[in-house]
Amino acid sequence: MTVEERIKYFRADLPLDDVGNLVRKHVTSGDCFALTPPSYFDLKARIAGNFGIHPAEVVVVGSAKLGFSLAPEKRYRPFGNTSDIDVAICSSDLFDACWKEVFDYWARPEFWQGLEDFRRYLFRGWMRPDKLPPARSFQRSQEWWEFFRQMTSEGTFGPYKIRGALYKNWHFLESYQQRCVRDCKNLEGET
Repeated sequence: MTVEERIKYFRADLPLDDVGNLVRKHVTSGDCFALTPPSYFDLKARIAGNFGIHPAEVVVVGSAKLGFSLAPEKRYRPFGNTSDIDVAICSSDLFDACWKEVFDYWARPEFWQGLEDFRRYLFRGWMRPDKLPPARSFQRSQEWWEFFRQMTSEGTFGPYKIRGALYKNWHFLESYQQRCVRDCKNLEGET
């Protein structure tokens, strides 16, 4: 299916279902636009193996998944050569392990410029790697960035940057995705 067909299909679905089902149908399940089915499985398996989780806990989101962006500033912009492959990791065990390490880091105490941003995302049930403590003094950050840099530089999954975020569970990932889908649904209702 072309990007234009994918956009048309998505937009036609907007008035037919609630945002939760729309997210599950279009974002957290199904094929991945930017990768063939074997490559998509390989990406998930490689990330899962690195973090000691199940491949089902790894999903590509964003324009690499859909073929187009849902973000307000880029809505319906097609996936292209300058796009990233955004990966969501949904693992309570991994999330809790990272949270413990972050808490122990915070308790030292060391200066952490992004602490307030980290807290804001933590409240929403996810961790962005760019909001973790600085890589120079926090091993998890170093390992996270190095793993995704290595995957990107290998080029196995195309010439795209591969980036990952960690969610406590599917509820938080789907809630985040629902915001963008709800905006699309509301905009379609206006036309």
